[in-house]
Amino acid sequence: MSNKFGLKAWAEPLRSANFGALTASLAPLGTPYVEPVRIYCFTNGTNVTVFVSFNDSDNMFAVLAGNSMVLDLTTNKSFDDGLYLAVGNSTYVAYATIPTSGAVYLSVVYGTSERTL
Repeated sequence: MSNKFGLKAWAEPLRSANFGALTASLAPLGTPYVEPVRIYCFTNGTNVTVFVSFNDSDNMFAVLAGNSMVLDLTTNKSFDDGLYLAVGNSTYVAYATIPTSGAVYLSVVYGTSERTL
């Protein structure tokens, strides 16, 4: 029986860092991406604004305390189309002011051609 639904969504392991591990300089959050990232969800569970970047030198996004950022990069796209975050790249984070509680979290979703229901 063939799968009428095409791709299967799957997530890489959760990446996280406790407030004490964050610094004022951009540092990698967990390991590099193993698969092309289709959906990206960053949650700032600290009590301060944190900066998010896709390189280690430029603050690209500010995520306020207690908020999340979701990037649905491949909305309504097929397996080979769309915008992706590349395999081997990382997310970098830094604090705006020193946090005293919480953690940051990153979940990423990729599509697999595995056709099981």
